[in-house]
Amino acid sequence: MSHSKVFVPLAFATMGACASVHAQSSLQLYGVVDIAAGSFQSSGTEGSAANARLTKVDGNQMVTSFIGFKGVEDLGSGLKAGFVIESFLRPDTGESGRFGSADPFWSRAANVWVQSSLGKITVGRQGTLLFVNTLSFNPLSSAFGLSPAIRLTFGSPWGNDKSDSGWSNALTYQTPNLSGFSGALQVQFGEDASKNERTSYAVSAGYVSGPFAIGGAWQTLRSAEAPKPSLTAGQTQNFGMLGVSYDAGFAKFFGQYGAFANKGFAGAASIDTRLYQVGAAVPVTKSGKLLASYGQSKEESATGGSTLDAKHAIFTLAYDHWLSKRTDVYAAYMLDDEKRSGFKKGHTYTVGVRHAF
Repeated sequence: MSHSKVFVPLAFATMGACASVHAQSSLQLYGVVDIAAGSFQSSGTEGSAANARLTKVDGNQMVTSFIGFKGVEDLGSGLKAGFVIESFLRPDTGESGRFGSADPFWSRAANVWVQSSLGKITVGRQGTLLFVNTLSFNPLSSAFGLSPAIRLTFGSPWGNDKSDSGWSNALTYQTPNLSGFSGALQVQFGEDASKNERTSYAVSAGYVSGPFAIGGAWQTLRSAEAPKPSLTAGQTQNFGMLGVSYDAGFAKFFGQYGAFANKGFAGAASIDTRLYQVGAAVPVTKSGKLLASYGQSKEESATGGSTLDAKHAIFTLAYDHWLSKRTDVYAAYMLDDEKRSGFKKGHTYTVGVRHAF
């Protein structure tokens, strides 16, 4: 089997179905398995279950494990069509999904796309523009277990995003690369006859020039799908994120600033949040990098809210060593410090291995 890909000729894939002699298709099986062992502890009230220290084998610290299938057909004249279906998994237990039965089976992706020189249109479940922006501008990328930026925005129960890292019932248009500039528009349809859940919108833009990159994303959320709870009439969350990076050769530096603004929520859910993250990836060997990231969020009670103002800081220091193009091992320390009355800091120590196929 070739590196990370399994190609199936069109004649086999369609079992003899008729096709244009000019069309060429491929099918690819791929994925990542990430598993770690260590001592894990989150910030929380001293003596509480949230603050308890657990020594365990746990999956998905550097990346959420998944298996996927995707196919593409070259339709000629610069036009292509394809599909993506991807399912999360937990390698420590063998269970599917991130959260058990609350997670749809194809919760990472389930969509069809069409692409030409004018851009790409994708329809179905797919990653949000904000999630892609957030993982692009921090040294730990999409690590729900270890990345301060991801934990403080999308992580449960720490992040205040009312949405998810993926949107169902979504349609996205992405521009082609225009001399380093790119952009995208995304819509999630509420599909609710009662109008409790309404259409959500997102937009992103970015620019890359040599070692420098900048990108921003904004979404107005008015509907949510499983595993997140549905919204009701009048509930809206605006969420924006700006990120920059610069590769100086001896190190790549990252920075992010974001803000949530909630409307129509009550009690502890009525929270406005501002957050930032700074980090660096420093090559220390030919095959290894030191990854450091510090993030902090500040929560403020919005209109009708009942939560006291609080700060939540997370610092992660990790070493990631690549044994090959597909396999790496890592060791990490994470300090979790939510500054609330009676709360105790959490200290996590873990080592893991990640394999892509």
